[in-house]
Parts: sequence; structure tokens; C-alpha cells
Amino acid sequence: MRYTLVILTLILITADCLAQAPFSRLELRIQGTQNVNRNLLHDYWHPASGVKVSAATPFYAGDWEVNLGVHRFNGSAEAPGFGALWISSGWRLKIPVTTRIRLKPGIGFGNYRMSFDESVTGYSGERRESDFVGSIGMLASLDVGRRWFLFGQAEYLRIQTQPLMRLWFISAGIGLKVNTGKFLQTLLE
Repeated sequence: MRYTLVILTLILITADCLAQAPFSRLELRIQGTQNVNRNLLHDYWHPASGVKVSAATPFYAGDWEVNLGVHRFNGSAEAPGFGALWISSGWRLKIPVTTRIRLKPGIGFGNYRMSFDESVTGYSGERRESDFVGSIGMLASLDVGRRWFLFGQAEYLRIQTQPLMRLWFISAGIGLKVNTGKFLQTLLE
């Protein structure tokens, strides 16, 4: 009896994810992002706001997505600033809270590319660095119409630099859901 709530929740999540037709729609999102944690990296670089765009589609159990994020870290006297381009692919589970609200935990993997304002002579002497990135996060969305939704997201990035970069981002944005149609659905499959 004490596991009844857990079992019912898992059935609800599984039923919602399995009831969708793969590639039947696209979910397009744009959001403003901000790095909010503080660690050794932040002694030398100061985060500015960024932007991220994403496209997601139903995929058998959950949603498959691709992301492109751009943000800036301003430098200090010890280190030049850099712009970062983050490209990733990931998977999200959909957890319905109400008919209009969904929680979507997810994971992602990709590439984090930094372009420094000037050569980083104290380190590698290079102006660009490209590293593997893994992420986990939670997205909460609220439907505001049949096709439009607002959302907020918290996301943790682990970038395989030396030393390791650990960044927390919060963001908010707007999204649009569109049906793909048979031709595009067949093409994606």
C-alpha cells in the first residue's frame, strides 16, 4: 500500500510517453540564459546573459532534442574574455502535472566551444578550445494556448576542461508546438 502512489505516478509517466507517435510534432523553444553559480572559474571570468534555441520531437519514450546555446564570459586583468557556443543533443522524459503543466527532466551530451578574445598564453596559447559537455536539467512548461507555451529551466553543465568546469544555468523562454505532417514525419523516421 505504501508504494501505490509511486506505482501510479510511474504508470502515468509511462502511459503519457508511450502514447505519443514518434516524430509527430516539433517543439521549438527560445530562451534567455544566465550562469548563476560561483566557483574557481568565476575568479577570472564573469558571466553575461546568453541565449539558447532548441528543437524537440517525440521519440518512443520521451522527447529527443537538439540545442544550440551562446553565452559570454567577460574577462579580467588575468584572463581574456570568451564567447561560448554549446551544441548538444539529448533526451527528456515528460511528467504531466496538470493538463497544462509538464515537468521534463533530461540529459544531454555535446560540444562546448570557447573562442577567447586573445590568445590564452598562460595556458595553451590557443584562441579556441573545444571540449565534451554533459548536462542534466529540469524544464517546467505551462501551456498558454493550443500551440504556445512558456517555460523555465534549471540546467547543470559539466565541461571536460582542465580544470573541470561546472556551470549552473537558469533560463526562461517561450515555445511553439507544430505538427510535422506525414511527409516530414516519414523523413525524420
